[in-house]
Amino acid sequence: MSLPPLAPPLQESESSTELNLMITSQPYDPTDPYLLRLRHRGIDLVDRFNKILNTNDRMKMCQDIWIMGDDVRVMPGFIFEYGFNISFGESIYVGPRCTFIDVGKITIGSRTQIGANVQLYTPTHPLSPEERTPGYYFPLNDKENKESFRPEGSKPIVIGPDCWIGGGAIILPGVTIGAGCTVGAGAIVTKDVEPRCVVVGSPAKVIKRIKDDGSVVIVSKAGT
Repeated sequence: MSLPPLAPPLQESESSTELNLMITSQPYDPTDPYLLRLRHRGIDLVDRFNKILNTNDRMKMCQDIWIMGDDVRVMPGFIFEYGFNISFGESIYVGPRCTFIDVGKITIGSRTQIGANVQLYTPTHPLSPEERTPGYYFPLNDKENKESFRPEGSKPIVIGPDCWIGGGAIILPGVTIGAGCTVGAGAIVTKDVEPRCVVVGSPAKVIKRIKDDGSVVIVSKAGT
């Protein structure tokens, strides 16, 4: 399987096996040497990105980090893990101090606006501590079992076009938010949202639907 667009090329003795498992939502080993190098690269890119004050200059740097269309603006304080797993459409605004943990793919549709401190999390982990920790499962020096131990996974996040994600919202792994949705500030979105809906709360629930003519239909009151 080929590398994702914009992913750095492999170096000698590195393999793309664990990366391909990771981005296809299969269990993978996060200690893989290639993934470790990619995360170190991500830390450096995040640091350099957030030191650039001019927005146009900051976005020019991003042309080699993630896929994006025209007129994308990402404000400082932005945190990501790999970068190349993020894809932006056109005319997108991402507010200050947002976090996109792009272990899985993150896709943002055109004309979407994302408020400050929004968090998108794609990683998944086993629920049981035994599955998360190799020391429970087998001795740490057990090379044969260690090589087959893959305690992490990912699920992609998709936010459709023309969405408004309110400040402080959290989007969990595997969630797809349909076109034209509004996610209220501070909402925690745990499951897919149909197009043209307004969701609020924790866990987020639909309180309004937006008709094609722009009128709004109340489905339920917030908090009920």
